[in-house]
Amino acid sequence: MSQITIVGLGLIGSSIGLGLKALGQNYTIVGHDKDRKAADRAMKMGAVDKTHWNLIAACEDADMIVLAIPINDVAATFEAIREDLKTGCLLIDTAPLKRPVQQAADAFLPNDVHFIGSNPVLVRHENLSAEDASPSLFKGVTWALCPPEQASSEAVKVVANMVTALGAEPYFLSPEEHDGLMAAAESLPLMISGALMHAVSASESWREIRRMAGMQFERVTETPDFDPEALAETVFDNRDNIVHWIEVMMVELNGWAEALKHDDKEVVEDWFIAAQQQRRQWLKLRKSGDWDESLNKSNVEYQGFFTRMFGGGAFSRKKEKLWKD
Repeated sequence: MSQITIVGLGLIGSSIGLGLKALGQNYTIVGHDKDRKAADRAMKMGAVDKTHWNLIAACEDADMIVLAIPINDVAATFEAIREDLKTGCLLIDTAPLKRPVQQAADAFLPNDVHFIGSNPVLVRHENLSAEDASPSLFKGVTWALCPPEQASSEAVKVVANMVTALGAEPYFLSPEEHDGLMAAAESLPLMISGALMHAVSASESWREIRRMAGMQFERVTETPDFDPEALAETVFDNRDNIVHWIEVMMVELNGWAEALKHDDKEVVEDWFIAAQQQRRQWLKLRKSGDWDESLNKSNVEYQGFFTRMFGGGAFSRKKEKLWKD
């Protein structure tokens, strides 16, 4: 029987475990989390078959390892487990940036294992916690896959089929492309939220403004309830791309300011119309999943997750059988 180890049993890790368990196939899922309460919760909800408090012990017999941990913990985790990985082991991560993770994989992981960077892009509106873990969390979402140039094609197929089996759609791009896009789609909104809250709350009128701040202010200033150090590190790890988009945004806001100064109401109205139209179109595409990006969609034929994953033969660099029934 093959073993899948999930390191990090929060919302993402537990949902992956629940999704894999729902497939009802023949493998053991082992969980590890530094927080004992998180491990106990994952065990209780059935996301894992068993847990292990020791990271090395949880990983040393694994055929696949899923890292669902903060990005600032990834490099240290790679370094900690590097000497105890099985030959041919397949590792994936779920961090929001891919360049620093790939750099850590290149620096610490041995040559006889496989690594595929990944990022499931969740679209739920409400703030979800680990208690909200669900096997359907990834249904219909885009799951970015960023295999390195030297990645085994069989390893890529295994991960793509796993993602498909969990209900998501694989989207292939390089780590550099991924982080460039995420700077606009994730980091820029985060920076705008933080900057707006910081600027307005520093105003001498904040005492009065906060009383008048309603739903719109609340919506725009919302930031993830993560450790501030982790948020700052995520921003700095992608700062070249983020600075570009901040500069783009400064030009954009300056254009709006100039239109207001010159009493150009028609221009402002046109910009609002364009913004609303683009947003409606984006939401429509996100709901349908038809992004009309056929050149970059996965063409993996889902022939059964386990047919590929456990019955698909060997793809370790030493040509050893990876999955054993």
